[in-house]
Amino acid sequence: MSFYRKYRPQKFAAVIGEDHVRDTLLTAISEGRIAHGYLFAGPRGIGKTTMARLVAKAVNCQKREELNKKNCGEPCDECDFCKEIKAGKNLDIVEIDAASNRGIDEIKELREKIRIAPTSGKHKVYIIDEVHMLTLPAFNALLKTLEEPPAHAIFILATTEAHKVPATILSRVQRFDFHRIDRDDIIKNLKSIAKSEKLEAAEDALEAIAVAAEGSHRDAISLLEQIASLTPKITLLDVRTILGLAKSEEILGIVEKIANGDSRAAVKIVEELVDQGVDSNQILKEIIESLRQLLLVKISGKESNVEVTTERMAKLQALAVGFSAERINQILSIFIAASQISKETSVRSLPVEMAVVEACGLGQDTRYKIQDTNNIQISNSKIQMSNEIQNPNVKKVPEEKSDRAVTDAVDEKLWQEILAKIKPHNHSLNALLRDAYPGGIEGDNFILAVKFKFHHDKISEVKNCQIIEKVLEEVLGKRYRLKCQIKEKTKELKNRRTEGQGDLEKAAKEVFEIEG
Repeated sequence: MSFYRKYRPQKFAAVIGEDHVRDTLLTAISEGRIAHGYLFAGPRGIGKTTMARLVAKAVNCQKREELNKKNCGEPCDECDFCKEIKAGKNLDIVEIDAASNRGIDEIKELREKIRIAPTSGKHKVYIIDEVHMLTLPAFNALLKTLEEPPAHAIFILATTEAHKVPATILSRVQRFDFHRIDRDDIIKNLKSIAKSEKLEAAEDALEAIAVAAEGSHRDAISLLEQIASLTPKITLLDVRTILGLAKSEEILGIVEKIANGDSRAAVKIVEELVDQGVDSNQILKEIIESLRQLLLVKISGKESNVEVTTERMAKLQALAVGFSAERINQILSIFIAASQISKETSVRSLPVEMAVVEACGLGQDTRYKIQDTNNIQISNSKIQMSNEIQNPNVKKVPEEKSDRAVTDAVDEKLWQEILAKIKPHNHSLNALLRDAYPGGIEGDNFILAVKFKFHHDKISEVKNCQIIEKVLEEVLGKRYRLKCQIKEKTKELKNRRTEGQGDLEKAAKEVFEIEG
């Protein structure tokens, strides 16, 4: 028997996390206030089906009346009914996978059988998994049953996408939202399983498994079982090797090299990880996650709710000193774009290498800022000359004469409106455009200026150009053809962009959809 089945909770008390759901259900069961319909919503692998089975077990427990007198909503786990459910042999518990039984015929068949009384228990419980997969006619048929259910019937609908469930269905059930399991809770349970299975598992190895599971309790147990099948002594190296994970300190090392603008050293770390068998997509994923954690630490400081070890938090706080929130945002957009094209090239490590070099270049640019003066007017030609003296290897693209005109027409407020309208079409494109700016208008061409070739190539894709051109026409009232160019911002534009920057924390939360 698999670990997940073997260690599936048989009582509510054994459920990890989801205290808000468990306590509410226990109270309702002990007081005999059972609803005829429930909706369990939340990510996969966090215990929705397990909780549904526990409800079915508790309401049908043969010692229910006796337990209710003690204000106990738990099943006894000893009677014949409890044992039958535990063994998966009870006929009064009907589980339906809506992903493979999604049509109206299946629901009509269910409606015909639902009138039949339970065989051994008090209630007949129907657990419909992935209910959002039902067709609209099937939902309509189910709605009729939910409106007038037999007294003995209880429906428990489970879904990972509650927003796809019709409002008519939602209005007839009690909804419970399940959350991703806390990392510490997952580690605690993995320790218990490892002890029962006589496995020797290092603390950092279990932590790596919990991180890889991304809040899914089921995934964490499955990963532990996978690794345990190869060795009874589980080390962090075993976890990294089997799961293809990069060393967290090496990923943070890449971020540190980016902070210093050391592209050679950063790329070398990437090459070493690839040589060790770490997939380049995994490297990108972990860099993005590290940058996300760094951004949250930067904008929230010690109040950040990032779930990391004490050691990692100390490293993130030290790294955050060398970054501004804006710069982390810009670097993140580079790696997010790289992750989107990572499967489009035959050289799998190329996107991450390109992104590292570009991000390091962004770090170098911060060391070549022109000093502002309030009393001296500097012409564009002098700025150009000053930059070339400081960094003769950087070739500057001349500023278009129309910069001032388009800046007057599309100020920072209007540009932010354009970005906001692009976001619903393509969230990632919106992130790419955060470091772009209106560079001028040439006839029917709208010049969009970007700093790096990576952004230029991605934005210039046909599908992205079409989105931008459509929004430009909507906002500006005229059809423009998008023309993306790589060019430096003028000092005036930099200052104007800075003045209209707004709250960086708000922008960061918008990108990551963090609830304030």
